[in-house]
Amino acid sequence: MLVDEYGTRHLRTRIFTTEDGRFLWHRTHLSAETTATTTPIVSSKNTAAATFAGNTVTYTAPGAKSLARIVWPPALVTFPLVPAMHAIGHALRDINGHTGPLDAAGPPPALARLTRWLRAGSEDEGAARLHRLCTDRMGPTRLNTLAEWCHAAAPGATGDVLLHGEPSLGLTVPTRDGGHAVLLTGESLSRGRPEHDAGWLLGELAEMADVAGRNLPGDSTASPFKIMAAAFRTARGPSLDDALLRRSATLRRMAHLLDFAGNVGWSEGVTHYADTLAALTDADGRTVLSPLEPTA
Repeated sequence: MLVDEYGTRHLRTRIFTTEDGRFLWHRTHLSAETTATTTPIVSSKNTAAATFAGNTVTYTAPGAKSLARIVWPPALVTFPLVPAMHAIGHALRDINGHTGPLDAAGPPPALARLTRWLRAGSEDEGAARLHRLCTDRMGPTRLNTLAEWCHAAAPGATGDVLLHGEPSLGLTVPTRDGGHAVLLTGESLSRGRPEHDAGWLLGELAEMADVAGRNLPGDSTASPFKIMAAAFRTARGPSLDDALLRRSATLRRMAHLLDFAGNVGWSEGVTHYADTLAALTDADGRTVLSPLEPTA
């Protein structure tokens, strides 16, 4: 039975119940063919592996709602967030610790998309309009800097590991009681530095905390995201390069702006985001995770 359905013009998600009380998540890519990956799938209790059929990817998960839909829009959240964030941290540690061959894995798809857009813009109307705005507000030098960060994160460097590629709260599915969660894994498996995965997720949390703090004054609006970030860091472990982590988080914010312009539409807030990204680029990403820092 269908229990939920949502999406953009590029991706449609449909969620069904199963007879044993679990849920099937069907993610259909509307603008490209999706084929079975040859990249190794990690066996972990913290991940839900993908199965591929044409342009649809299917996962079996323990819930019908992603963590993103539980915490956003920002409001008072009574759902237990720490166990889910621990699960994401353990999932990424399991994926990044994969010991099999990585030859078949390419760069994270999100970084590849972002690099193409930074270098050449896009034929898509929304993405092309965003490129013109960012070229005007940020300047070509900053866009080139972000493209260089993408290039530096591409496979080939010392320390490459298997990556989830695009970890997010939208791909995190907790159980109904919040005691555990799984990370939907397989569509974007790739190769690179482990800071990509951790920074990608922390960048999402930092953006949510930043937006919540500006639109709903009061530190309590941002504190759930601070709690989530702390729980994730505890589970993922500290052995990551801070500079690469911050750069990844900055690229995550740029990629989200690109996805918004291409998938959702346009809003007046896009100009503010471009100015924010200019400042983050100038600071080498040093302040990108500031919204997640504990309040003194």
